[in-house]
Amino acid sequence: MKIKIRTTTSREYRWDQSRREEQRGNYAKAFKIHETILAEDAGSYAACLRAGWLCYRMEAYEKALHFYEDAAAQSNEDWPLHGIMNCLEALGKTEAADQVAATLGGVARVPAAIPA
Repeated sequence: MKIKIRTTTSREYRWDQSRREEQRGNYAKAFKIHETILAEDAGSYAACLRAGWLCYRMEAYEKALHFYEDAAAQSNEDWPLHGIMNCLEALGKTEAADQVAATLGGVARVPAAIPA
């Protein structure tokens, strides 16, 4: 019986390390680890989506937006669109965020205060 030994260079191990650092709140370190995955597979939907999330958590919204847009180009799922919308909101681009929100099943952002 062969025993599979993890090496520090395996992709699965690096995903685990990145998630562990994220759990600790070390988003920059998690992203740095994740960049090694991106270097190997920049076109991966999952890799772009995760990179967007980590950048968003680091408040690097423009960078996150780039990764979310890459992920959205590869999939019809809503997850990247939610990321795009959140980044646009964080950047103060509420009209653009509303346009993205309208593509998510027609759900638009609810105003903070409803006019009387």
